[in-house]
Amino acid sequence: MRKIFGHRGLPNVYEENTFKSLNKALEICDFVETDVRITKDEELVLYHDATIQTKQIEECTLSDIDELINSEISEIHLISREQIKGDTNFELKINFKFDQLNNVFLKKIINLTNPDDIVSSFDWETILNNRKSFKSNYGILIDKENQLFESKAMSNLDEKLMFMVEKEIFYSRNFDLPPERCVVWTVNDKDEIDNILNMDVYGVVTDIGDKL
Repeated sequence: MRKIFGHRGLPNVYEENTFKSLNKALEICDFVETDVRITKDEELVLYHDATIQTKQIEECTLSDIDELINSEISEIHLISREQIKGDTNFELKINFKFDQLNNVFLKKIINLTNPDDIVSSFDWETILNNRKSFKSNYGILIDKENQLFESKAMSNLDEKLMFMVEKEIFYSRNFDLPPERCVVWTVNDKDEIDNILNMDVYGVVTDIGDKL
């Protein structure tokens, strides 16, 4: 079944990467996509950017972040899988400067996810080195055309590996990945969403889940 992924929830209606936005999206969409980071005191937060007011997330405690954001900290503090009421693509935002913290990050995510979830990252090494540990599906993000050749080789070696492919890369004449394992991002035109889904991809990530 081809799936619609709500990109950070319903970002045109609710604040992105909040439980309210994600759960409202899940009333409409098959999946949600959300960004996850880890704080200095080893707490998980749903947040896209690397910094808040110039302060790196990994150098802030949860209490620090609470003081820096306008929304309620409870809306982004990920404690339990029950906070998100459906299938989720957790995109791990890895900061290479914090190796020990990243180890904790990964263990927390592995323990938290459900089998039908997807854990993905631009950090291919983290995903590929931990494939045997994941209880969920796992995937790598692709946003450069020169990544396609290596991705194709990996697709032949690992039949479980998923590919989260930027839209323009999906349209590349060099694209040759198994569509049934591809999620295309970010597509915000209804007709284009239908056209891509008709190419038998696994799913499409969109900001306009509320309009579909």
